[in-house]
Amino acid sequence: MIKSLRSMKKVCTGSNIITKPLHSPMLYCAHQSQLGSGAFLNICASCNSNDKCYKDSCSMANGCKHEQINCSGNDKCINYSCHPSLGCIETPKSCDDNNPSTVDLCISQSGCINLPFICSTSSVCPNNTNPCVTQFINSAGQCCQHESLDCDDYNPCTDDSCSGGGCQHTPVTCNDNNPCTIDQCSSTTGLCQFTAKSCDDNNMCTLDTCNSNAVNGNECVHTPISCDDNNPNTIDECHIKIGCVHHAANTCEDNNRCTIDTMNSTSGECQYTRKNCGVSTFCTIWKCDPIQGGCVASSPNCDDGNPCTLDVCDSSTQACAHIQKNCFDNDRCTKDSCNIATGQCTHSPISNCF
Repeated sequence: MIKSLRSMKKVCTGSNIITKPLHSPMLYCAHQSQLGSGAFLNICASCNSNDKCYKDSCSMANGCKHEQINCSGNDKCINYSCHPSLGCIETPKSCDDNNPSTVDLCISQSGCINLPFICSTSSVCPNNTNPCVTQFINSAGQCCQHESLDCDDYNPCTDDSCSGGGCQHTPVTCNDNNPCTIDQCSSTTGLCQFTAKSCDDNNMCTLDTCNSNAVNGNECVHTPISCDDNNPNTIDECHIKIGCVHHAANTCEDNNRCTIDTMNSTSGECQYTRKNCGVSTFCTIWKCDPIQGGCVASSPNCDDGNPCTLDVCDSSTQACAHIQKNCFDNDRCTKDSCNIATGQCTHSPISNCF
């Protein structure tokens, strides 16, 4: 058994145990029969995996570490892989669909495209003045043509076509006919997104709603709230920044510890200022407890229901972040994954891996 020497003040014991001088970081107790006379154990000496798909490193605190190299790229016409002896390999992607009636092409930004084409019996292509058509002579010596590719603007929120002698990029329509939503197309996915419209008028004395049946842009409705507490012994008021306030006729005390209550000496009117609990952000929401009067901070629920992610609120981006659980076991001959049902890591052997 090899045992680490945690403190150089502690001497390894035993007739067949050796040590090396003080302050050497590569000192471990070991039997002489394992090391030979006058030798010492260097745990970082054998960290080279000889595998170009891994970056090898070592520290005396943590031992050997083998990080898998990322061989990915942005060219959708390339298959990216890694060979243990050669390292990262880029292989052209085959777009052959085994259909003799299509032209098989690959575009770096979008990947494979298989365009149908038609051929005439003529061996000569007529003068082509249509930018929407591409002509070519096939292996049989016939003039063929297919739709041009030059109109792709790589914007998922446009429908690209060629007509009228030029390219047309028609914006995707994302109208759900609901005036209470903000309709837009995602520039990443090309899918329509419908976000609820906010009708908040920053007035605590109105109830703000949205009428989906409204026309002419009057969908937001602000209905005055009633502050009547049905108590004849209180004066009921509503303050724009505070909301409902109920106080006796001879005092401004509203029994709400989240307001600062004062009386205007000139007008005799009660004035109320909300207690400042700090500026709320997405990750830190400040509220005041009207009973206790203390400020309470809370955070949004970022749980995505996936046990294979660590769910946190990222204060730098002010958004929920879902960090994938690391199941890497430093073994290139296993497929590492996380069981989404249990949250446990699994390591499945890869056949014919050495």
